Amino acid sequence: MKVRAGLVLSMAAACSSAPSRPLSEEERTYRAKCTSCHRAYEPGERKDWPAVLDKMQTEKKTHLNPDERAQILAFLRGNSVMR
Repeated sequence: MKVRAGLVLSMAAACSSAPSRPLSEEERTYRAKCTSCHRAYEPGERKDWPAVLDKMQTEKKTHLNPDERAQILAFLRGNSVMR
């Protein structure tokens, strides 16, 4: 019985969904600040990320300190298709 329980537990642990990779500080900031209003979009082919953040800060009243803004831009630029 103990062997069966151990086998079941080890199979359940193997099937659990652990993160595939640790998130960078930049990605954590992006997800924390940007997903309170919309889903987390994956970085795409954009050269205008600074303008997008400007719009979010002025029109949507998003509050980002300079470090948060820099981290978000680093994440978006670093993971964009068009680097």
